[in-house]
Amino acid sequence: MGAFPALPPDYDSWTFDGGFAAARRDVAAAVREALAAASSLYAWARARPDREIFVGRGETYSVRLGGVEAVVRHAHRGGVPALFSADWFTGTPRFFRELHFSRHLEAAGVRTPDVLAGVAYRAGLGHRADVATQRVDGRDLAAIFFGDQPPEGEPREALWRAAGTLVSRLHHANLVHPDLQLRNVLIAPEPHTALPPYRPTAWLLDVDTCRPCDPRDDAARRRNLARFYRSWDKWNQRHGSRLTAHDRATLEAAYQEGSGS
Repeated sequence: MGAFPALPPDYDSWTFDGGFAAARRDVAAAVREALAAASSLYAWARARPDREIFVGRGETYSVRLGGVEAVVRHAHRGGVPALFSADWFTGTPRFFRELHFSRHLEAAGVRTPDVLAGVAYRAGLGHRADVATQRVDGRDLAAIFFGDQPPEGEPREALWRAAGTLVSRLHHANLVHPDLQLRNVLIAPEPHTALPPYRPTAWLLDVDTCRPCDPRDDAARRRNLARFYRSWDKWNQRHGSRLTAHDRATLEAAYQEGSGS
């Protein structure tokens, strides 16, 4: 597979028959054991009797990896490339990119699930891959607002302020998220589980798709925010207009406050 980018100092890496693995040091032994017991990290997670299943772009599995609650997924392509190959990649495995952006965003005050491990398996001239990330208990914006009991009043405003601050910090980190949408913003704790005053934390998901943005390119940031609002409009059109102009104004105010900090 050739040389790979340097890893943070708290990660181990190793090769095995058929591939390459990297893992945060506190879960590295568990990843080694999983790869010894099954054909892949994903297959190991799928076979766990205590797994919890999530359905999105393929099934993902919540399992304990060592002493850490983790979500294990098989890497899939999106968009047009998926029409030709759903899970085959060339070049550097994308979990390196996900780890790099995760650490960069963490330093900028953007919460995103930590990358615990990545495993690449040789496949011809390319590879297939599995990724394990930290599990965060919460729900995304679409599930919260288009579920049975969307929040109202101060909890609702607090949630949109958290989302606006998240996007502002993403952009201040000189990154844009090409798939910025309701499903990729996770809120914890959920409004109905929290005691007042409600202070939610917004988490950004799928950060391996992020792209660098020139600090002077305000137009790119506005286009990225417009991408989020297109997702907003689609959910309203398909499932009923639950997201309001006041919600948008609340998010915009938080975004602008962050932009001026």
